[in-house]
Amino acid sequence: MSTNKMLLLSGLDEVLISSLVSRSGQLKKSIIELSEMLERSQTHGQIVNIFEEYDLGKVIDVHEIFGGYVNRSFGVTTEKNGQNHRYFVRLYKLGITENEIELEHSLIDYSIAHGLDMAAGLIRANDQKTFVKFSEYINGNQIERFGAIYDFLPGEDKYTWDNPTLNDEEYASSASVLATFHNAARDFDPRGRKRAEPKIMEFLPMLPGLFKEFLEWGVKSKFHAHFLSNIDQILSVIERTKIPDEDLAKLPQNPIHSDYHPGNLKFKDNKVVGIFDFDWSKIDLRLFDVCLALVYTCSSWQSDHDGTLLLDKSKIFLESYQKTLQTLGGLTPLNEWEIKYLPTMLAAANMYLISWSVNAYYHDSDLNVYEYLAYLKHNVRIMKWIDDHKEEILKMAMSI
Repeated sequence: MSTNKMLLLSGLDEVLISSLVSRSGQLKKSIIELSEMLERSQTHGQIVNIFEEYDLGKVIDVHEIFGGYVNRSFGVTTEKNGQNHRYFVRLYKLGITENEIELEHSLIDYSIAHGLDMAAGLIRANDQKTFVKFSEYINGNQIERFGAIYDFLPGEDKYTWDNPTLNDEEYASSASVLATFHNAARDFDPRGRKRAEPKIMEFLPMLPGLFKEFLEWGVKSKFHAHFLSNIDQILSVIERTKIPDEDLAKLPQNPIHSDYHPGNLKFKDNKVVGIFDFDWSKIDLRLFDVCLALVYTCSSWQSDHDGTLLLDKSKIFLESYQKTLQTLGGLTPLNEWEIKYLPTMLAAANMYLISWSVNAYYHDSDLNVYEYLAYLKHNVRIMKWIDDHKEEILKMAMSI
């Protein structure tokens, strides 16, 4: 057989293989570092371009503020007339609509004008709008993005949304600020603008179909296995988390924050001195906002008690909320129907958080499976705890 026109194949010796593996690892690391450097440079350029739409001076430095999971946040220093100024900048998530941003910003403006003096105020651009539109190219497609500049709030970013460990003064202050926001926003007119996300009691019946669809994707992971092992009880809780229409009509609707947790607050001397991140705000049941805050703020993350709702801390929170509204004399405190359905709404609020972690995980393959598994386990434990302690929860609520 003639081999003149054939390619001789041969193996590589172990030394060469080892060298190539090492070099490929270095190349991979270099590509990742280059990608991250280019992404940071692109973001920096976007923020500089946003500031060109304002009269706030020259951008000196940009620092990303971590902790959020949807939008990106930055602290930006500018120099104008020989003085430095600090601002908070938000780059909004892909897919948000101009209508939703206008709803959020008009609510912030209205609430500040009516007594919410610790919220971050919006800075208006040269065209007097509260946000800037710009384009970004993703996979060759031109995508419309939005950015906004806010006053930089004083105080300490003391907590994140997971595992907050507030002291009693901070629990009371957090509740008081939520009540102050609800009172300040009570007569807000959205002028037809609304969130794409439905209201909570319309949202819950949509979840069984969504959850069953995710289970059919055949994902193989510890997150999927845990979700699958608890799906029957999750669906059972959704089915039982209902409020008759005639009683639902007795629960006040109000502008709500819809993401009220210690990670969206700033603290000083055991007091809340700043509130931000209104990008989930909408008109919905006031009780839902209170219960979502309770699940976020008053549930234990400690290993021995993870998923336990701390009823003593919940009582501090609710008593402060009620007292603040009594003092302000505008919006009424929680009424008897809201107290009656507080255990039900706690279950609804917690299911809302389960849906968040599940939806995020199945739609983003790059997420850390162990991080989101921890979130899912935490809220599944809360679900079971609420289901087993509804009488105790109601007794606590009726005692405030």
